[in-house]
Formats: sequence, structure tokens, C-alpha cells
Amino acid sequence: MDIRKELPLEQQFELQVFEKQVQGLSQKDAQMLLVQLKESMLYQTTTFREILKDAWGIGKDVDILGEALAEG
Repeated sequence: MDIRKELPLEQQFELQVFEKQVQGLSQKDAQMLLVQLKESMLYQTTTFREILKDAWGIGKDVDILGEALAEG
């Protein structure tokens, strides 16, 4: 599956520009960029999970129970 074809044209263009920029990087800079990208992806995943948990109310019952036990 070619993910690129699934992207909107604007994002395809953005990816092309990024590819050209990356070609000029040294190996050390490219490695640093990969680590930064992975860090950003992990942060994004965590943020999405928290948003979904909040939107779906996951864990709220546990929080309420924990507060009740702490007060009691």
C-alpha cells in the first residue's frame, strides 16, 4: 500500500519538500531528526489516547472511586 497516494495533495507536496530538505542532511543530523520525529510520534499517540479516554469517559469511574475512598 502506498500511503503517499492516500494523502491529500497538500500533504503530498509537504512530504516532497521535506524529502528534498532531508537529502541535504549529514548522517548525524538525520539521526537526530529521526529521534525527534519518533519522540513527536510518541507524544502524539499519548495525547490522542488521553483525548479519547476523556471523550469516552474511560477511567472516570476509577477516579471517582479513588476519591471517595480517599475521603472516606
